[in-house]
Amino acid sequence: MENFLINFFHLSQIKSLLLLFFITCLFALLKFLKKKLKFYLIMAISLILGFALGYFLLYLADFPNEEISKFNSLNSLRWFYEIHIWMNFLNSLYISILRLLIIPLVFISLIHVLIHLDEKIQVKALFSRAFFWFLFSTGISACIGITIAIIANLGNNIALQSNSKNLHELKSLDEIILNLIPNNIISAMNSNNILGVIIFAFILSFGIRNLKENRGFRIFSLLTSFLHQVIMKISLYVIKIMPYFIITMIANALILNGYKVLIDSIYFIALLYVAFMAVFILHALLLLFHGLNPFIYYKKAFPALLMAFSSRSSAGTLPVTISTLTQNLGVTHTNASFVASLGTTMGMNGCSGYYAGMIAVFMFHALNIPIGMSEILTTVALCIIASFGIAGIPGITIMIISVMLSGLGMQSHFALLAVILAIDPILDMARTCSNVSGAMVVSLITDKEMKNLDIKKYQES
Repeated sequence: MENFLINFFHLSQIKSLLLLFFITCLFALLKFLKKKLKFYLIMAISLILGFALGYFLLYLADFPNEEISKFNSLNSLRWFYEIHIWMNFLNSLYISILRLLIIPLVFISLIHVLIHLDEKIQVKALFSRAFFWFLFSTGISACIGITIAIIANLGNNIALQSNSKNLHELKSLDEIILNLIPNNIISAMNSNNILGVIIFAFILSFGIRNLKENRGFRIFSLLTSFLHQVIMKISLYVIKIMPYFIITMIANALILNGYKVLIDSIYFIALLYVAFMAVFILHALLLLFHGLNPFIYYKKAFPALLMAFSSRSSAGTLPVTISTLTQNLGVTHTNASFVASLGTTMGMNGCSGYYAGMIAVFMFHALNIPIGMSEILTTVALCIIASFGIAGIPGITIMIISVMLSGLGMQSHFALLAVILAIDPILDMARTCSNVSGAMVVSLITDKEMKNLDIKKYQES
């Protein structure tokens, strides 16, 4: 019976049951507060409760240093492992639901907006503007990361270790472009190749728009409008339940990584989060340059940014991102669906912006290579290339590092990054949040430049 409780329910100790009941009470408290407070305040409370819960669990376990999987066989701390399993189950369940919505949301939304697109709206102008601002913001983000890393002398005082991770093969430009265009739409959907789905949606919409005089067009138009309403309704419901899972995501991240890794690598973590805040200032300046109040943006975008921070998935946050842009920030459905989706595959201000720049400086210092203007310009160029040359490939961060090191001729020294790869989940929270914020800001400023942004909706409280 005990083995059944351990292996099937992961509830072998009374402490596990009591802690699950305590988490349920936190959910009940949040449900009560949702009736009285605005959504962004509920999200902030969820973040605080998540950190408090994670610290409380670590305190009960006496701040263990070992990997959490080892506690499965340790009777005194088995409850700690079991709580991790249950929180990980809830987190995985929610992320799976979000990922389930990604492809239908992107595909149906794009088809809907493109076949109902006003003839006056220029798709080429939308793409060219979005493309420019994605690459511009990524380049500036890379400069921010490089500058902070050089000033802080990153890489000179960090203990170097070996690592078994392998470098991904760097592909040529023609291979990259061919990989972006799917030869099988079902395969592209199955592998979450968002850029491939976008391309197919454009091709299909082009064909449909050329048959406007056909009586079947009206039927198809009504069908896509209805499906769009359905998918948006589902997305909004999924967003409403997000605060509950923010608690378990943050708490689980804390107990999974613990404090030992944070303390050992606190210098790199601190520098990365300085860059993280600097990129937020960059986004604010871009909004100000376009006459938009950045405080309004951060207030309304907070739920999407917090979801990105907690889930560490730009693609998984996409339903929340699109909903926030259209419902709260006044962005058109065309822009939000296209630009936000594109932002999950290119122009990543965090992953291939400041993070990749800091990695390059770390390697230069670790290998005692002097950093001159040519090294800086090469690094920035590689950051920009990496931001759109790896779409649809799993393990995005490792691939970005691989492109970076290959371009700099350091591929044989990949093992030096062990100390950074060990704390990747903590770094990934900031990177993903920056990626999503960058996509939302680009969506806003392109819509503003094309005079389609609903300013009244953006400014309303």
